[in-house]
Amino acid sequence: MALPLIFLCQANSIHAGCMSGMEKAKKGETMLAVFESDDAESSVGATTKPRQKRCSSDSSGSACGSRKKPKKASRHTDCKNKSVCLLRKSSVNGTKKQPIEKDEQVAVMSTTGENIPRPNRRLTNFVFYDSDERPQPVEMLEICNMYIAGTILPLDESPDEEKEKGIRCEHFGRLESWAISGFEEGSPVIWVSTEIADYECIEPRNGYKRIYKNFYEKARACIEVYKKLSKSCGGNPNMSLDELVAGVVSSMAQGRKFLSGLSIESFVISQGEFIHDQLIGLDETCKQNDHVFSELPVLAALRDKKGKSKGSLPGKAIASGRVPKRSLRISDEEKKNETKRKVMSATTTKLINRTWGEYYSNYLPEKSEGGRGFQVNEDEETGNEDEETGNEDEETGNEDEEMGNENEEEEEIWNSVLVEMDDSDGVSPIYFVEYMFENLDGRKMVHGRLMLRGFQTVLGSSANEREVFLTNDCMVFDLGDVKQTVIMEIRLIPWGYQHRKANANNDKIDRARAEERRSKGLPLEYYCRSLYWPERGAFFRLPTSTMGLGSGVCQSCKIKETQKEKETFKVNKSKTTFTLKGTEYSVKDFVYLHPHYFAADGKAMDTSKSRKNAGPKPFVVCHLLQIKLSKSFKLADPESTKLKVRRFFRPEDISAEKAHLSDIREVYYSTQIVVVPVMAIEGKCEVRKKHELPAFNAPAEFQHIFFCQSQYDPDTRAIKSSSENMDTDEAACRKRTSECKGGECDKSRLATLDVFAGCGGLSEGLQQAGVSLTKWAIEYEEPAGEAFHLNHPDALMFINDCNVILRAIMSACGDADDCVSTSEATELAEKLDEKDIRNLPRPGQVDFINGGPPCQGFSGMNRFNQGKWSKMQCEMILAFLSFADYFRPRFFLLENVRNFVTFNKGQTFRLTLASLLEMGYQVRFGVLEAGAYGVPQSRRRAFIWAASPEETLPEWPEPMHVFPGPELKINNYAAVRSTATGGPFRAITVRDAIGDLPNIGNGACETTMEYPREASSWYQRKFRGDMSILTDHISKKMNELNLIRWRIAKLLPSWLTNKGKRHNQWKGVLGRLDWEGHFPTSITNPQPLGKVGMCFHPDQDRILSVRECARTQGFPDSYKFSGQMHHKHRQVGNAVPPPLAFALGRKLKEAVERKHSTQSD
Repeated sequence: MALPLIFLCQANSIHAGCMSGMEKAKKGETMLAVFESDDAESSVGATTKPRQKRCSSDSSGSACGSRKKPKKASRHTDCKNKSVCLLRKSSVNGTKKQPIEKDEQVAVMSTTGENIPRPNRRLTNFVFYDSDERPQPVEMLEICNMYIAGTILPLDESPDEEKEKGIRCEHFGRLESWAISGFEEGSPVIWVSTEIADYECIEPRNGYKRIYKNFYEKARACIEVYKKLSKSCGGNPNMSLDELVAGVVSSMAQGRKFLSGLSIESFVISQGEFIHDQLIGLDETCKQNDHVFSELPVLAALRDKKGKSKGSLPGKAIASGRVPKRSLRISDEEKKNETKRKVMSATTTKLINRTWGEYYSNYLPEKSEGGRGFQVNEDEETGNEDEETGNEDEETGNEDEEMGNENEEEEEIWNSVLVEMDDSDGVSPIYFVEYMFENLDGRKMVHGRLMLRGFQTVLGSSANEREVFLTNDCMVFDLGDVKQTVIMEIRLIPWGYQHRKANANNDKIDRARAEERRSKGLPLEYYCRSLYWPERGAFFRLPTSTMGLGSGVCQSCKIKETQKEKETFKVNKSKTTFTLKGTEYSVKDFVYLHPHYFAADGKAMDTSKSRKNAGPKPFVVCHLLQIKLSKSFKLADPESTKLKVRRFFRPEDISAEKAHLSDIREVYYSTQIVVVPVMAIEGKCEVRKKHELPAFNAPAEFQHIFFCQSQYDPDTRAIKSSSENMDTDEAACRKRTSECKGGECDKSRLATLDVFAGCGGLSEGLQQAGVSLTKWAIEYEEPAGEAFHLNHPDALMFINDCNVILRAIMSACGDADDCVSTSEATELAEKLDEKDIRNLPRPGQVDFINGGPPCQGFSGMNRFNQGKWSKMQCEMILAFLSFADYFRPRFFLLENVRNFVTFNKGQTFRLTLASLLEMGYQVRFGVLEAGAYGVPQSRRRAFIWAASPEETLPEWPEPMHVFPGPELKINNYAAVRSTATGGPFRAITVRDAIGDLPNIGNGACETTMEYPREASSWYQRKFRGDMSILTDHISKKMNELNLIRWRIAKLLPSWLTNKGKRHNQWKGVLGRLDWEGHFPTSITNPQPLGKVGMCFHPDQDRILSVRECARTQGFPDSYKFSGQMHHKHRQVGNAVPPPLAFALGRKLKEAVERKHSTQSD
């Protein structure tokens, strides 16, 4: 069976939680290429070119199914009203017998058809229109929100007249995407998609046919060009442009008239770019015997013909038939509605452009005839085209001439060799020679440290083939096993923004030299800049002071010995102190014990993924009284050593209500004495009196400090206020109090630039940690930028495209020649106000850059993450990295969704690491769960730290709260341990977070009100602070049908109950939150039918309010949001939880202070 080839033009999801996209057709899988546009809450979109996969046809038809080729439905002659206002009943036509349904889901489920993975239906008597009820061509979904009115029919045509009448549904959608299929069949089939279903377009309404016809003819032109060029259809890919146009015109010549009465030839030429973009999207799935469309000169000639042809469509006609690609300007209407604003290709430095150039081959915008495009030297561009991905630029990798002279005498020390190994898989390993010696047998031996080639690290294919990485794996081998010596240079480049150009010039010379050696067939010359430590998920600066000394001492061996020493269990002679896993414990210490040893039934705790937090329990706080050694063992053994401890109870050990009302740090003294194995210990903590607690008011707990002022009797379950016999750690209290006071007097905070700042969640947490001072912030969406300014009034907020800002900065500093940007970015940068340009940061002023590039393309919540809009948003990571490259700050932090690590098979993640290493940074990567840092929601986020070679790379913060979920790994590396089986503090529940907020109704819109009661939980008291007026406790209004469904479970739609077994029982959809559980991931548009459907209040019939969502993210009640309700939800859903940012900031502060303390010593 021949297979349809489908293109998809898609709008960006309104919320991050919609279902996965249009993946399969009715009878099998369909491969899609996506064009994405803006949504009701996003900033806007222009585009990257499509990349479309094509299924190979299978003679059996079983491997990959096909959607049915559409047959023309009968025309509806009763549609005479051509009123623009489509939604009024007077303008809606149809037969009286045809049932009318307002709810799209009900209409879809009322018509028969397969619904796996999504419903597929036919659509007839349809109109597509915008939010102002004006009919619009299909392509306009890239510019504005569009909706549908029409009749929904089953996908399979039925002889049953009743079934063929279908269900008429007015005003449904939003229209999310369009698609073209029918390439193999030879006749175009247009598909459109909403969030609910995919629809095959059969027949438009009479009044809409003229508008729709233009797009249909464009699709037909694509089909005809495909037939002429595809070998599988008997075409000739080697024909000339004239032959192609003539053949297409002949096939399409059926007496049809085109837009403005132009000839068929003019129409085909005018749509050359559109046709080109559709066909090259088929390349990834082209058949083995077929040509790749992107390589066909004739197709490129058709694309370029439009601008040269006198018969091209005039500008006015083009506007009605197609969407301009990049030249949309921000009109007054667009400024009011950011969903209609544009997106542009990323502005980058040459280093980033070169590093990512091979991957984003379609990244560079088209050259403008007026010369206003990229300002890149032709010789550099030509040279780069010949380089493979493996030969990426090492702009920061070359030493300057002076440093090269200094190290010239030491080059003999940096010896590396290829070693013959039995299990080398065809690639001989490279070892760095630490020293050589003769053993007792007189054999000459070598002690070396393994050096990994780039592709053997997490960098994979993004690494330079000449770069190797030092590791801590060392080995002794016979000198006879050496195959040959290797030329390997240790690169120590001058650090700082002022050395960028000199390093770039040196690197250019080095690349030319390497290319010359390659052309002469000479062996590769390697270089090394970093130490790769996969167990710590990081690339560190080279420890050159301890490398290759030839002294018989290997630093790698010393690290292993130290680690082995830490893992050795030891008890001192007096039996009052022991060492376990590198930590020393003494009698009278307070310790954590694993909760498993105190479970009532003796079984391990439940670590399921349920949103109830009843399973995971925190560590048990105990007081160490005695160390008991087994008499049968002469040496201390952890398996036989026991500990006598006094147990301290927590409020959650008594009841859930007591836990809710009590401070999370409170414990109760008891007389319960137990004996447990030493392996039950999980760490050390402190117990103090309440008045001895540190005064530091942090948004999250980061210290292992508890307080005790009561005694609990587990037998009578009574609590006494007196605790006369309680011992506290007074010495530790005095020491820690002194440290806290001293630590808060930090004189110098890092001058910070926040890119993609949003409403400021990341900046808020970092500043609360006492390490960062955000002086500049960049945000594209105006409501979010205003919210940032409200909360950070001292920061200079630039509400503009970061691409324009970077271009303006580089131009103002005289570095326009190093800037790769679109002509549009250049023009907008030149139009910036002089005052704004003066206020922009300059290299040397910025110590720290942080931000989270738009995640729509990476997020699994976004079913359109393969679309044009999402791909352009993915590209913003290039601009973000270019800020780091140009400013070269001391520290850099990137935040993104968990899927960023796996998106595009990990290539984007690897290129990001490669870019930072190319600049000369130390780099650390990992995935953290926000719920483990004190927020009541599951939110997994990927982070990448970068630190200059002169700084200390920050460690990951320790997770402090128990939270269900597996260990989060990247290449088998977990940044932190999972707390699913225990942690220092209990999880924060839904009741803890929002239980004190007043009752409101569905659609509540009163923005200010008084708190009805005092805060009851520790979390509420912390985040309410001293606020007396509650703001933004407003809720989205949901439609009446969904409201009734929530109230009465029996009214659930049939598709929820009938298809439940195939969709994990639609977990979360139309679900209420559990008071004792936690929230799902906070999203930009909470709605009950989305991928994260559990957004319904635990006991009120409404969706969560803005303030409740803000509480789930860890925003204090004093934090302000801006704009309309959907803007505020978007600001909250896009933010980094401040408690998580605070935890990261604390570790950054430790790294900064560690450097200062080293310098002072």
